[in-house]
Amino acid sequence: MIELNNQQYDQFVWTDEFNYQSVAEQTERALNGAPHIEKTTIPVGRPITLWSQQESYEVFKTLFDFAQSQLSAFQITIRGAIHTVAWDHSQQPVTGTAIQQYSDAAPDVFENVTLKFKTV
Repeated sequence: MIELNNQQYDQFVWTDEFNYQSVAEQTERALNGAPHIEKTTIPVGRPITLWSQQESYEVFKTLFDFAQSQLSAFQITIRGAIHTVAWDHSQQPVTGTAIQQYSDAAPDVFENVTLKFKTV
């Protein structure tokens, strides 16, 4: 279960949870040819991508508006773990495709809804 902005979203999944490099490494050679390896953990900047196959217009619009207005850091809860994040505005933070297009009314449902965050 994911909680964001005091709302619970049951259908979203964390797609890149295990696709992240949390350690940076730099290697260089000493004068005698021995490798000198330095490593450090990367505490922030981790991408968090949440995806849902289908969401209602109301859910999509709420998330879209929140991404446009929330420019500072906030917390999300994923399966009980709290993460301090910011919307990833280096790319479009909320995307989705309307299942049906209407000429004069809002669509009812969006598919492939994706939310992009970075930890801070």
